[in-house]
Amino acid sequence: MRSHEPALRVPDAAWDASFTRLSTALPARFVAHHEGYRRIRPAFAPLVVSSAAARVMWDTTRTCMARLRARASRALADGSGRTLESLGYPPDEASWLASLHTPTALDVAGSFARADFVLGPDGPRLVEINVGPTVGGIGILDRYAEVMDELPDAADLFRSASPGVRLPRPAVAWGSALRRLTDVPPGESRPRIVLAVTDEEADIPIPHDAAHYLTAQGFEATVARTSDISFDGAGAEVGGRRADLVYGCFTYDEVVTPRYRAFVEAALACHARGGPVYVAPPVFSLLGNKAMLAMEDGEPSPDGAGGVAVTRVVTADALAWARAEREHLVLKPAIGYGGRGVVIGRAVPADVWDERLGAALARPHVLQDHVAPVSLDLPVPDGRAPFEVGIGCLYVDGHCAGFLARGVPAGTGGVANVHQGAFFAPAACEPLDEHTPAGLAVSGSEGL
Repeated sequence: MRSHEPALRVPDAAWDASFTRLSTALPARFVAHHEGYRRIRPAFAPLVVSSAAARVMWDTTRTCMARLRARASRALADGSGRTLESLGYPPDEASWLASLHTPTALDVAGSFARADFVLGPDGPRLVEINVGPTVGGIGILDRYAEVMDELPDAADLFRSASPGVRLPRPAVAWGSALRRLTDVPPGESRPRIVLAVTDEEADIPIPHDAAHYLTAQGFEATVARTSDISFDGAGAEVGGRRADLVYGCFTYDEVVTPRYRAFVEAALACHARGGPVYVAPPVFSLLGNKAMLAMEDGEPSPDGAGGVAVTRVVTADALAWARAEREHLVLKPAIGYGGRGVVIGRAVPADVWDERLGAALARPHVLQDHVAPVSLDLPVPDGRAPFEVGIGCLYVDGHCAGFLARGVPAGTGGVANVHQGAFFAPAACEPLDEHTPAGLAVSGSEGL
């Protein structure tokens, strides 16, 4: 970053003055909308991401998405399946993924993503990209902005911020992307979107809030279990009514569960017969595979602020080096979600690190340079305390749809993931001028 402005900050002194009131009111307002918010933690007031940091994160995100798209195309073009297997997919899974690939599959799969950054001393570093329909923040951030509008004195939080600073409302970009996928011109009708959820996640608030804000964008949206959605020829129905688009809220490990895999196959077959688009085809797993972030032969090192944290695929030859460099490395499953299986080397004893490294040879993992996060002093009920905060940049159909902050207490060695107890909050920023770097297409219809 060229600016000396902090990448992330509290809005101003009013933030501190309001914290005691907000720390009680904010979660309560969320729970009033949906009981499921008791399971996640909207516990902090919004933060402000600097325009310089926002620019770096957005440029890095879309550049990385373009690289991942090109690599995924090459992996799927390898008829032998060896490339897919080297990325961690068993032979039957590799064949299944290859069989589902169509000319538009990567376009649809790569329309929605969240690039996660650690805010280190040299600026933001991208550590992974979560691609697919379960992208965190959509629905939550719109609800957050609405809740903040309801709270007394909330405007004081941004009193000293730039007049252009605003809380992200990703449903606007999301609605535009979904309308493109349904191919229904604005104003002609209200397309019906079905958000398909697993039985285990039917009571969480995220898809329900997503449906709520899609309705405000001109859709008729509903949340349904997969068992409540039926396919017949080129038609999809739920509750006896047609669907214009089916949006599967699944991570890849859920997609390959037999009953959900059967649902996905039925949805894709329906689309192939002229039925509604299914978001997102399972090839989204390739775009989010952490091994895809590893450098290829001849590529320059991702050096400097705003780059991707150096990533290497775990091999037997690398174990001795990885043991010696434990304090500087993070071990991650190549295919994984919710921070599960992530081991921060400096946070575990050497014997545990050795054990995890050995186990990692059974299925592809990556070793990533540890980016030491800068701590940020945030108000807590009895004063202030340091937190390590990461930022997720939401990518929607080639556009930046906002930033999501997630944090854990500094020094705990925790993974900043909401599923593992991290708090979340929106990171407000000035609107980005989404210029297109030379030679890089970002239009969703052109395949990123």
